[in-house]
Amino acid sequence: MAVIIVYVALVAVGEVLAFFLAQAFDTLVPAAWSMIFYMALFFGVIWGAWPIAVAITEKWLVRSENTAGRQASRG
Repeated sequence: MAVIIVYVALVAVGEVLAFFLAQAFDTLVPAAWSMIFYMALFFGVIWGAWPIAVAITEKWLVRSENTAGRQASRG
């Protein structure tokens, strides 16, 4: 469940950044190119956020739960 929460948070932040990058890009090029740029960022965020979310979850959340479980079993 934690990995889904991390994924949704990463996608939300990434999509907001993609929107503002596309808005800035829109001032430099025609609107058609800006839309292509935004769509590439949109799908890139969705694709790239999953491995990052898994890595974050495994590194910080799962490892901390295992450490807490070991300390409780020693007690």
